[in-house]
Amino acid sequence: MLILLNQVNNFFYKIKNKLFNFSSEAKKLKRPSYNELIKYQNFQRKDNNILALSFGAGRSGQNWFSKIFNSHTNWVGTCERFADYEAFYRYVCFYNLPISKDGFFNLIELSSKRDMAKYQNSFISSPYLSFGVEELTIKLKPNSIFFNIRNPIQTVESLFNKGWYLNFNNQKEIYSPMIDISDSQYRSFSRIVPKGEFLKEWLSLTRIGKITWFWSVVNNTIYNDFNKIQKVDKFFVKLEEVNQNYNIYEKLSKKFNFENKLTESQFYKVLNKASNNDTNLIHTYKNWNNLEKKEFENIINNIFPHYDKISTNI
Repeated sequence: MLILLNQVNNFFYKIKNKLFNFSSEAKKLKRPSYNELIKYQNFQRKDNNILALSFGAGRSGQNWFSKIFNSHTNWVGTCERFADYEAFYRYVCFYNLPISKDGFFNLIELSSKRDMAKYQNSFISSPYLSFGVEELTIKLKPNSIFFNIRNPIQTVESLFNKGWYLNFNNQKEIYSPMIDISDSQYRSFSRIVPKGEFLKEWLSLTRIGKITWFWSVVNNTIYNDFNKIQKVDKFFVKLEEVNQNYNIYEKLSKKFNFENKLTESQFYKVLNKASNNDTNLIHTYKNWNNLEKKEFENIINNIFPHYDKISTNI
């Protein structure tokens, strides 16, 4: 009965999400071409133009959170607008490849200029920016930065459900990142594997262990960079504390001067604007075996034991 109910809810959610794609808000999210972006290269940011950047490990509510900003006429709120370039950027950063990142910085800067020229303010989020928190903050000079994070169990469940590291179970001897031909080139860049000697141990882990490593490394990197950055407004956002929380929305509205503030009913419907909502999870924590649970606990304790110290500070 519960499975049937989830399927019905998922069906209606997908319909609502499809309908959103025809709205005026969705048009703001359309990926601009390079020829359109360069029209705004001479735009000069003013004091009343706000730029905010959001960093996270993925499956942490960034898409939904960006849609809150995008629901207002004086903001554009995007998530993974240039996913292919963003995934490659993460790949370059994580593996310290000798590739110039100037083109990527220019892409994000031009897109923010376009947003501000057309709608006044720009909120840019992507899990693929996670290894560039410090350098992106220096290059783009945002007014605010956000660290979006979610309960590790729920995040790992969600990434498992999305197929993360599915094709690594039989890869016992690899010595470097691989080209994943199962889906797209974008996936080859987006799903990083460890560097150095730990790669061999990582390959022996269960999928839960591999995904937990990813969650821990990404969040630890963001956390450390956040602590280094000064003279920028920094916000920690725990999904379970802000999800469908109208009081938090009211604080956001006041801090970021949202035009046409949403009613409580309108706010709750923002969830339908975000794609990839978690439904029909196939391997939840209660079904993990003892080895999976042990790997999960050990990896988090060794790499990122700070989750419980973090609180939403909006």
